[in-house]
Amino acid sequence: MKMWIRSRRLLFAVFFAFGLCLLLFVRQLDSYLFSSDTKGKISEHVRKLKVSTFEKPCLCNEKYTDISSKPTSFQTEKFPDQYCCQPTIGNGFVATVVYSNRVHMNGLYNGRYGGSHRARIPSMAAISFHLPSNMSIKSQSFTLDVEQGVFIRFAETTEFNVTQRIYAHEYLSRLLVNDISVVRNPGATKEDVTLVLTNNTGPTSEDINFKTANSTRPGVGYMFGNTTVSETETSGTLPVHMYWTLVPQNVTLSAPETSHTWTFMTSVSNSSTESASFYDRGQKSVSSGTLFSTHRDLWLHKWSQGRVDLDQDLQLAKAIYGSMYYILSSLPPLRIASKPDHDFTFYGLSPASLASGDMTGNSYKGHVFWDQETWMYPSILIFHPELARRMLESRTIHLDAAAAMAKSNGYDGIKFPWEMAYSGFEVCPIPPYSSNELHINGDIAFATQQYIQLTNDLDFLNHQGGLQLIEGLAKFWASKAVYDSKSDTYSIKDVMGPDEYHQNVTNSVYTNSIAKISLRLPSLAARKLGTVASPKWQEIADKLVIPFDPKRNYHPEFDGYQLGTRIKQADAILLGYPLMVNISETTRRNNLELYDTIDGYHVTDVNGPAMTWSMYVIGWLEEGNFTKAKENLKKSLLNLQQPFKVWTEEATGYGAVNFITGMGGFLQSIVYGYTGFRIKLDALSFGFTLPSTSTEFNITGVTYLGNELDFRLTNSTLMINITSRALTGEELEVEVGDKTFQLKIGEPVSTDNLPGEVRKVKSNNSSRRKMQRKSQDKTRNPFKRRKEELASRYSKGG
Repeated sequence: MKMWIRSRRLLFAVFFAFGLCLLLFVRQLDSYLFSSDTKGKISEHVRKLKVSTFEKPCLCNEKYTDISSKPTSFQTEKFPDQYCCQPTIGNGFVATVVYSNRVHMNGLYNGRYGGSHRARIPSMAAISFHLPSNMSIKSQSFTLDVEQGVFIRFAETTEFNVTQRIYAHEYLSRLLVNDISVVRNPGATKEDVTLVLTNNTGPTSEDINFKTANSTRPGVGYMFGNTTVSETETSGTLPVHMYWTLVPQNVTLSAPETSHTWTFMTSVSNSSTESASFYDRGQKSVSSGTLFSTHRDLWLHKWSQGRVDLDQDLQLAKAIYGSMYYILSSLPPLRIASKPDHDFTFYGLSPASLASGDMTGNSYKGHVFWDQETWMYPSILIFHPELARRMLESRTIHLDAAAAMAKSNGYDGIKFPWEMAYSGFEVCPIPPYSSNELHINGDIAFATQQYIQLTNDLDFLNHQGGLQLIEGLAKFWASKAVYDSKSDTYSIKDVMGPDEYHQNVTNSVYTNSIAKISLRLPSLAARKLGTVASPKWQEIADKLVIPFDPKRNYHPEFDGYQLGTRIKQADAILLGYPLMVNISETTRRNNLELYDTIDGYHVTDVNGPAMTWSMYVIGWLEEGNFTKAKENLKKSLLNLQQPFKVWTEEATGYGAVNFITGMGGFLQSIVYGYTGFRIKLDALSFGFTLPSTSTEFNITGVTYLGNELDFRLTNSTLMINITSRALTGEELEVEVGDKTFQLKIGEPVSTDNLPGEVRKVKSNNSSRRKMQRKSQDKTRNPFKRRKEELASRYSKGG
């Protein structure tokens, strides 16, 4: 009996000790899990699981090689079987991954709030050809030609050659086009040549309740339907109408023929009338033989208006062209020569492009984040301000929703969602991003400021919601900031900066810095419009806390940040670029060093997104440390996948595919890093650095105050040339070192490669300038003549 009692007491003691240890472990685990550092990491991990499926890493670089020697052409002999390696085609309205079973349309989403995602349209454009069983392919290639905006498959046999072109039409923007040409080789046997065709339409769409109907056109299919779930209770489901060329089981080049081309078109739109109209226009262009040429010419024109060329370094040149192509192909076509009925409401850029965004894969569901304004926008702005305005308009069309969101959250003005889709309301699937990542509102304001300073577009301010946007955002920040009478300062609490490993922080240095810009922006707009902005906004901006450690001479990421704590991505270093906050060179350098590595410990997560390393490229170039700049440029390019220059979100191959956010960051390292371009209040400054692998650096089509400028750097000589000036454009001058030159159309200025700035000529003789401008536009404006030529051609052809 006593033995049993002792055993019982011993057992009790063991369980008690175990329970105590378990309690201590749980407390420690709780402390770990709910530290701001770990919560951010876990939230980010959970978020990725929610927006993706478990996927294998992208291993394209181990399997495929780009064999083309042209910077605008990416070619391989074997088409990748892994989705993350495959190229995309698009025109801002419709896009697809080549040969995939899904098509996505601008603004077409299905699902309620956080479940909203791009609606999948079954592809009628994923056509493949196969040779007869008695024939074999001698050689073949798969090429993405970004210069012409087309994907090409070429197959060679002893008897004939087959060429397939797949593209999203740049002019007839509702069309996806597939054409297959068979050309008999000279001296070949005159026999029928039959190709077997298959179309990867995939399963029935779960997003759209499609029904088929009679198209009233021979050989043309028609189906229509609505998305199944609206984004909000009041937004309604969205209509889709599609006409397409029926794909036969085979096509035959008859014995007497030497060549034949078959064209297959898919036309997608919100309305039956529009979809049918674009299909018919496409058919008309097929008959006239101009379908491909009108598409190609607009892509060539787009490149003539904005591109970067480097010699000696083919791989870097390809990365630049590829990155620009993938972003441009998710943006609307330029409005040059387009008809009003070709236009459409643009709903913004998503991190994984227009070609991705449904419920398959990791593509952020096609939502629009700060990525649009902060990462993709800057390199588009400096070449194509028209497209940059379309990106801003993707926000201004939702001003009512933004006002409703601000009000429902207890704020004044307007508050944009962290993730936006069709309705303009928040569609972020999990907290705390929607309530914490308020810097999105400052990001939009800063993008607007850059646009106004580059273009002086008062029409946008007066008639397209620009002023409402600027003032609404200032009101928001004024209501969010909390005043402390003891210190006479304002603070912003419960936020998350770009570093998503830390949430609910006070005075995020990035958030507060960009809020300052937003609060001061109405004063800039007021000066341009001859009005007056509220002085309260300026006062709050002046007194807003910007965390700074005078002892270490650097900017802590937020109040209470401990130096050396792991962060996800570039955050505080963004004060130097893009925000251009007025800080000393020493502080700027310390920010770069202390958020990089301390005693061998990587403060910034080495597996973070590629944009971080692009920002380090720019920072180290500013500091004159070209070795570190080159190292970080190489690091950012690890996310690029062969052979078609598609990017993955992480260098490991995981994350979002066709990650145009990373491409946008990389482009900035070139367009704003090695050029030194900065858009300032009254000037476009520059400071060129020639990449170490190149001897010549050409920047074509930089836009400033209505002028198109080309910059050419060779060794130590910089040449600047205005190629055209709009009727409303300003006369410009350039200051380089201690010399100032007036810039005239078609008269290049050559100077030493020194930092300088382009600015408006200061003159009171405005009437004389206008007369000179009209004369120059008539006689020496190739841009205007080209625009008139294109307008004439397309008014006849489409």
